[in-house]
Amino acid sequence: MSYIKNLILENAFLKFASLFFAIILWFYITPISMRDTIEVNYVLPLELKNIPEEMMVIGRFEDRINVRLRGRQNVLRDIDPTQLSVSLDLSKVKAGGRFYTIDNSNINIPPGTNMDVIRIEPKKIKIDVVNSLRKDVKVQINIKGRPERGYKLSRISINPPQVTVEGSEYEVQSLSVLKGPDIDLTGKKTSFSREIKIDTPFHNVRILGKRVITVHVEISKI
Repeated sequence: MSYIKNLILENAFLKFASLFFAIILWFYITPISMRDTIEVNYVLPLELKNIPEEMMVIGRFEDRINVRLRGRQNVLRDIDPTQLSVSLDLSKVKAGGRFYTIDNSNINIPPGTNMDVIRIEPKKIKIDVVNSLRKDVKVQINIKGRPERGYKLSRISINPPQVTVEGSEYEVQSLSVLKGPDIDLTGKKTSFSREIKIDTPFHNVRILGKRVITVHVEISKI
């Protein structure tokens, strides 16, 4: 018993001093190297990647994902939110509507930050994909009204006479012409040109290149 007592009391001051300094070092060093763990919510954009060229996404889908991350306070406090994102690989997608699961593998976090994904909402999103098509479509302009008495419409030229459209295969196939706004000739005695903006009647079909055409109208005497 006395041996154990002597072992404890021997160099007691040195032992207690070492313990004291160890505790002090723990309080001062730990907050620097390992801050208190916190959780932070982020609303991250959903990026659709590797969509095949012959396909396209249509309609609306959930393009903002709520992600809750847990990590060191100093890391989460200083991180740039633009470094965080959610991505979904659609390289093997097929035409039709489908639900996709969003999990930890879809969350893009800078390496070395040691952050954990605590919650993802929503965990499933529905994306509609269709076959896409590109083709040239003729531009058509309607004329209304009559020129001044003694004058006539000689010729109409449209530049460019056609535009290239791209979009949902079914909708593109249904397009034979694109119509611009009417041009009124009422009371006209001289030739004129007008720039006209055209568009497609479908939300999922777009015009490639410029959407403005030039219409030249020639008016001449009878």
